Amino acid sequence: MSYKIDPRIELRGRLDSLNAEIICVQSYSDDEGFIADLEELREVVRTLQRCEAANESFTARLTLWGLDEDEIHSRSHNPSEWANSAISSASCQGGEGHEMARGSSQKGKHIMPHYSMGVRAAEINRLRTLVRECELIACKVFTDDSLRINHVLNRLSSALYILIYKYIPSEYDKYINF
Repeated sequence: MSYKIDPRIELRGRLDSLNAEIICVQSYSDDEGFIADLEELREVVRTLQRCEAANESFTARLTLWGLDEDEIHSRSHNPSEWANSAISSASCQGGEGHEMARGSSQKGKHIMPHYSMGVRAAEINRLRTLVRECELIACKVFTDDSLRINHVLNRLSSALYILIYKYIPSEYDKYINF
């Protein structure tokens, strides 16, 4: 029996809240591409919920929007090397997408969240922060990450960071070096 103050119960609640928040963001949108992008994310969150509850390892190789774990990691750390790829612009419905790498003075910089990033990008950023909160709690629960839940949550946060580039306006100009 677990008590309500047990970190594992807190993780279950946070994963449940994350899933609910994804559904809410989807329900506010009429952009089918945006909804589909978030549905891919939600499917991974549901799998994490099942793995945590059943005490099973996340055995599948994580893939989101055609990117595997290694690509997600690399792109989140080096946005200027990929920012004009298919996920950032060509596959974006209902928006221009951001093409930072095309000779821009922003090359090599990371997005600094701001209200001018637009509703979709801001919603994705909010979901990214919720994933980070889940990851922090998961690190307390699974100190050895034997179930790979911590790792997958880390990659989900990175994937959401990448997805922001797909929906951010092309004229967005708020970046930071770190």
